[in-house]
Amino acid sequence: MPLHAILCCLISIHVRAASGAPLAETRIVLTDTTTRARIEARSDVAGNARVRVAKGRYFLAFARVGYASTRIGPLTVTKDDRIEVALQPLDSAQLHVIATVRVNGAEQPVRTATPHISISRAEMERAGESHVIGALESIPSITIARPNGGSSTAYATVALRGPDPSETLVMLDGQLLNDGNTGDLDLSRFPIAAFSNVEISEGLGPFSREGSNTIGGAVNLISLHPTLAAHSAFSLSTGSFGRNEGWYNTTGTRGKLGYAAALDDQSEIGNANQNVTLCTGGYEAAQPQPCIGAQAQHLGSNILERSALVNLRYSINPESDLAFRVFSMGDTRDMSAADNTPALATQQGAGADFIGPGASTVAQNIRAYDLRARMPLGAGSLLADASASNNDLALHGGGISPYDLTHYDRRSTLNVSWELPRNSSDFAIGGYASGESFRATGVNGTLQQQIVSGFLRESDRVDARLRLQGGLYLTHYSSFGSSLDGRIGAALNLGPHDVVRAALGTGFRAPLLIERYLFPIADLPIDSNCVATGQGNPAEQPEHATEYELGYSHVGAPGDSYDVALYRTNLRNPIEIYYPLGASCPASVPPLTSYPINVGNVVYQGAEIRMHHRLGAFNLIARYGLNVAYPGPLPATVSNPTSGGSLVANQQFLNIPQQSGSLGIDWSRNGWHAVLDGYAQGNNNAYNQGPFALLNAAVGRTLSSGLDITLSATNLTNAIAGRYSLIGAGVPYRGIVGSNAGNPVYGPLPTNRYFADPFGLRLIVTIRR
Repeated sequence: MPLHAILCCLISIHVRAASGAPLAETRIVLTDTTTRARIEARSDVAGNARVRVAKGRYFLAFARVGYASTRIGPLTVTKDDRIEVALQPLDSAQLHVIATVRVNGAEQPVRTATPHISISRAEMERAGESHVIGALESIPSITIARPNGGSSTAYATVALRGPDPSETLVMLDGQLLNDGNTGDLDLSRFPIAAFSNVEISEGLGPFSREGSNTIGGAVNLISLHPTLAAHSAFSLSTGSFGRNEGWYNTTGTRGKLGYAAALDDQSEIGNANQNVTLCTGGYEAAQPQPCIGAQAQHLGSNILERSALVNLRYSINPESDLAFRVFSMGDTRDMSAADNTPALATQQGAGADFIGPGASTVAQNIRAYDLRARMPLGAGSLLADASASNNDLALHGGGISPYDLTHYDRRSTLNVSWELPRNSSDFAIGGYASGESFRATGVNGTLQQQIVSGFLRESDRVDARLRLQGGLYLTHYSSFGSSLDGRIGAALNLGPHDVVRAALGTGFRAPLLIERYLFPIADLPIDSNCVATGQGNPAEQPEHATEYELGYSHVGAPGDSYDVALYRTNLRNPIEIYYPLGASCPASVPPLTSYPINVGNVVYQGAEIRMHHRLGAFNLIARYGLNVAYPGPLPATVSNPTSGGSLVANQQFLNIPQQSGSLGIDWSRNGWHAVLDGYAQGNNNAYNQGPFALLNAAVGRTLSSGLDITLSATNLTNAIAGRYSLIGAGVPYRGIVGSNAGNPVYGPLPTNRYFADPFGLRLIVTIRR
């Protein structure tokens, strides 16, 4: 039989960088799954390669110096095929550096031990979103904490697979942004105009790049990046509650210099804007004149916000480049409507009696600088990264939570690593040195710490079906000492469409600088039990966690897939608050104090299901999450009726709904596009309301000129809508309300009821070139 009859099929391959530039000299290996025979090829200067093979099933591997290798398959070949591969540079900002592979136009799955979630800029824009936080609400494994209520001006922080936002890393292009005051980051005002996508890395991935100082995972904001062709976009929008936005993006390449820039300006009046009576001395309903110390007070929720991004990349050659990025965001918010509450829930109009701190304004300023370099070294690539950031907050007026603290947080980091991508394995070794300084109102001087960390990572394809990944991390903090952590994972291909995975790993949550600071007793606030609260503990140590994960993924027809994950995290020595049992007034001298300690054990466990289905012009994404989080037995000095009693052994943490889910339906045809999406949460949610579902929609038309007109609507059914937080009016939590012979007595604990903004409309006009 002639050779050309046996080799029936021509595979045309195009390899490019994520920016679109062709990649020459990419090594391509096709392995027959039956005979184990290998066919090798290399891409030419245009990034193209052509390989003729016999009918059969093949694994394909792509490797190039300076870029992350990738493997797909098995791919069934029965006819001529076209394959397009977009490789990510090793200095990519992604925590999971994963290439994009398309076969005959259909995207192919890339098998890893711990898949991640990516929400694209296009998805967020089609849904009519203006801020990143809106897209994160659709991820069931994320709990959004709202310490100052549900107002759009209030803080919003994210916790992955657990109740504590400080156990989740928030990053910009892999650069850590967590705030030194509370250990998390307020994401409420980050505009989507500065970013290309949002990456969510759940749990402790064995080949993730975020390091070991996390328990729940990481949220990584990927900034707008340079493109090969020139593009620009300009948008204006206006809507309910006086919300206005204007943004401009431009990307492209001139010669060897790639560029991306983004500008964004937003303002809003908000849902609350009225004059009331503030009871500065409290409200006594039984008195003839219940409002004590009445004075006129304006309550507002207006916001002014601006951000800017510049991202430059100079390409020396395909293996070497130099990149610089700077991001700046500043906002000023009137917090008075979020922080003050009606004395009587039924009276919320103009002139009504309110209680709270009165006037309150917050000014936030975040800047992040990053300089990256990539160059060949031996058979691999040397990566270097120098970054610096500041997160400053200035409070004018009163506050109601630990987030209301004037402070200045600085962090600088130097990363160096050497990475060797190969067809069947990847190896990386490196580390970083980081310094952090923190100043705040009430803190004498500047608190500082230095961090040094090293790592080893290896990923190997054992055979055609099995891939193993592992990592070892050693981290030293000048404040408390060292932590050694490891991770291992495996992914097993059951067939061309199915993969099972398992992972085991450890991580930690470091004590915050302010948690270890010992305040002068006279500077601490005294609560109603005459206990001095907010004291630090120099002996505080990190929390340590071990996570176990099992998962299964299926990819069927183009656009059809589902994924199931089961996880359990055992948290040892969690950081809780000691509170003296039975404390009462008058205060002792010196007064009794409350401070953080390491005590007990905590369990986080759950399940996540994600489904993606395409039906004609419709694209359906459904997600469901079961999120169980509870403490083990705790001493009475940690959970007791004197301090509130909201920590109950073997009971779900307060404000963490066990069940949540989301549904998104995306439709497009002939330039028209529409989105209907929403999310639902069960009992024990962050709003302290009963189960609810919040629904949003958007519809628009894109014209051939590049003009797009979209009308978006939020909270279509006015679910959990309101204007002001209500003290004690939330769904009660079963907590410790007393004791009997040393045993806890359980009963309903009052909670504060929070609200989301009501139904609103937004008209968005965008021009793209």
